[in-house]
Amino acid sequence: MDSKHLIPHIGLRKLKSILAIFVGFWLWQLFRLFFPELEVHPIYIYIYGIIEMRDSSEKTKDMGMRRIKATFVALAVGLPFLALMDLAKLPFNQAWVLTGVELFFLLLGVLVCLVVAEKAGCTVFCGLAAAIYTILLVSHADDHRYVYSILRAIQTILGVFLAWLINVRLFPYPR
Repeated sequence: MDSKHLIPHIGLRKLKSILAIFVGFWLWQLFRLFFPELEVHPIYIYIYGIIEMRDSSEKTKDMGMRRIKATFVALAVGLPFLALMDLAKLPFNQAWVLTGVELFFLLLGVLVCLVVAEKAGCTVFCGLAAAIYTILLVSHADDHRYVYSILRAIQTILGVFLAWLINVRLFPYPR
C-alpha cells in the first residue's frame, strides 16, 4: 500500500477552517472576560466559520453575506413573535393550550420568515432563516431566550466574519 493512501490530504481549506475555530475561540474568550457566565465554546462561531470557508473567496463573500442577512431576518421576525407568543400564553395554564399557542406562532412565524427572507433576497437561505426562527422560538424556553437569540446572531456573524477575514483577506484563493 502506498503512503498516499495512508496520509490524508490536508489542504489550505482545512487549515483555514482550523484557523477560524482557533481565532473564534480566543475572540470569544475576550467576550467572556466581560461576561464570564457565557459558555466556553462558541458553537455557532465554529459552525459558521467552517461552513463559510468555501472553495473560493467569492463564494465566501457572497454566501456569508446571505447567511448574515438570513440571520437578521430570523431575528427580526423571531423576537417580536417570541414576545407575542409569551403574551398570548399568559391567560392560559393548561399544557395542551400552551402547546397549541406555541404551535400557532411556530407555523405563522415560519411562513412569515420564509416570505420576508425571499423578499430580502435570501432565496438560497430562506430555509436557514426559517430554521433559525424555529430554534429561537422552541428552544431555550427559560427566561434567557431573548439573550440567547441575540448571542446566537452575534456568534453567527462572528463565524462568517472570521471565514471572510481568513478566506478573502488573509489567505485568498487565486482568481
